[in-house]
Amino acid sequence: MFQVHTLVPEFWCSNFDESLHFYTKVVGFSVAQRRGNDLHAYLELGKAQIMIACWKQDGTWEPAPLEKPYGRGVNFQILTDDIQSIYLSALSADIKPFVELHTRWYWRTDRMEERTEFGLLDPDGYLLRFTEVGSHRSIEQADINTLDKKA
Repeated sequence: MFQVHTLVPEFWCSNFDESLHFYTKVVGFSVAQRRGNDLHAYLELGKAQIMIACWKQDGTWEPAPLEKPYGRGVNFQILTDDIQSIYLSALSADIKPFVELHTRWYWRTDRMEERTEFGLLDPDGYLLRFTEVGSHRSIEQADINTLDKKA
């Protein structure tokens, strides 16, 4: 049964059909909820949920006029178990990654995680960061030293 999560970003889009195609056909989200021809959809990919909407801007929910690229200053990390299929789907749709596919180690509170990730811009410029968690290991002194140097 469909259940709404406690935090779900809603992306305003300039062309609803283009955004719906991008999210469902290229990235692989499924439509969890849509009413008729309403220009609003609730989308899911694994445990990730987003909404897309193309409504008349009336100043209610927009702190400033929208200018592309939308969503400046934020990236949306989406954890996936199959990053390769999303990456290859984007390439086959002639979408150039904003950040190329790469693998690196990240420090979590209790361990180091190897993550493979890449970034795509949606049709309106929202930055989507797709991440697949691989192996993990204990935190070593060298990790702490590296992070201390960045501070």
